[in-house]
Amino acid sequence: MLRNTQEELIAMKKGILDKCLNKELWCYEGAKLLHMHPKSFSRLKKLYSQYGEAILVPKKSGPKPDSPPINRTSRHIEELVCQTAWDNNHATINVIADYFTGLGIKLHSTTVYRILKRNKIRYCREYVQVQRSKPQLYCLETPGLELQMDACYPFGRGRKLCCFDAIDDCSRLVSAKMYDRETAANAIEFVKYLIARAPFRIQRLRVDNRYGKELKAFCKTVGIEVIAIHAHRPQENGKIERFHKTLKHNFFWAYCGFYESQDSIQYKLDQWIHWYNTERKHNGYGMNNITPRNKLISSLFNSLCIIPQEKVTLTLQTYIA
Repeated sequence: MLRNTQEELIAMKKGILDKCLNKELWCYEGAKLLHMHPKSFSRLKKLYSQYGEAILVPKKSGPKPDSPPINRTSRHIEELVCQTAWDNNHATINVIADYFTGLGIKLHSTTVYRILKRNKIRYCREYVQVQRSKPQLYCLETPGLELQMDACYPFGRGRKLCCFDAIDDCSRLVSAKMYDRETAANAIEFVKYLIARAPFRIQRLRVDNRYGKELKAFCKTVGIEVIAIHAHRPQENGKIERFHKTLKHNFFWAYCGFYESQDSIQYKLDQWIHWYNTERKHNGYGMNNITPRNKLISSLFNSLCIIPQEKVTLTLQTYIA
């Protein structure tokens, strides 16, 4: 029978030693059961009779607090390593080790790891992350003023299936279409698809800087301004990036198969997008737990009813009517 826990192992040893002390088992038989030398077993039995069960509890392995290892790094270097890791929170242990090697202090990456873990700088539950500034939440008031557009590979790049999608910054109204690749030509085709289906005039598009000058040239001909975000800054396109997570978890990975045809996925996608725009309620910033269609209707209604006060004639006409 296998002993999987320390408590079971201690109970087994205790039972064998008790039988030996009660003359129910020979010492050489007990030593054979515990895979010990008879003399070692005799010493263990003597200690057990003096100190009891406490002698069977194994001691903690590793260096003892009262006797630190001889080859331990000096406290001064440990403080330098901790300060360097704290100031450069994105630097790996290999980068930190190479940095100190360049300064003439030879440190292995494993030593750096142990120093940071021992001082609870990294790799521990008590690790305090660097406080980053919270993102500035915003929501535009006019539908179509700015749309965030991007593309994702729901099943990875191993499957040549790409989903172009766009979300309105004001109403969170989304549109999506499947393509085989993420190219500038497909991006232009998707913009044409957006213009044909959008219930408002699209004024700006916020996109990744990967479609080149072709997309900007086409959008300029149809009166759409293109804003390219900075490289490696997906938070500048945060709404569409968050939509990608919802789209993958709630649609692609739930209702579509890896080997399913593009036409079949597009058919399901159209139905899911209609449900998303008309029935799914949002709790995002500025949405107030309403659907994108209701937010679009309310925004358009407010734009018609809230008249600037400087237009006195139009205000009077509205009041009289």
